[in-house]
Amino acid sequence: MASERRLHHRGEARPGRQLAVRWRTIGEPSWHAAHTRDIGVGGAFLLAVDLPIETRLTLELPLRPDAAPLVLTAEVRWTAPEGVGLQFLDVDIDLLLELNAVLAAMATDEPTTR
Repeated sequence: MASERRLHHRGEARPGRQLAVRWRTIGEPSWHAAHTRDIGVGGAFLLAVDLPIETRLTLELPLRPDAAPLVLTAEVRWTAPEGVGLQFLDVDIDLLLELNAVLAAMATDEPTTR
């Protein structure tokens, strides 16, 4: 049986959930558009992004049309041909609770894409 490699609980991923986001590496002025996959309170998978492991970036999640986007710092933890897996870093507990609530609402409001 394979052992769990994560150091911290990632929270429940939202499989197949695609969310349009913006990202940029730390210190870079330009934003890039991407879509997430399997997003949860601990991290996300960015589709069609190619970055080295340990790259740190800023991620904007526009979760509600009537509010400013959530801004998170993340690090590339793994790569795959279709994108990169991110771990969110130093996230405030209130922000995590808000993110979890919005993702849970999205899971009940929209059909899952698979």
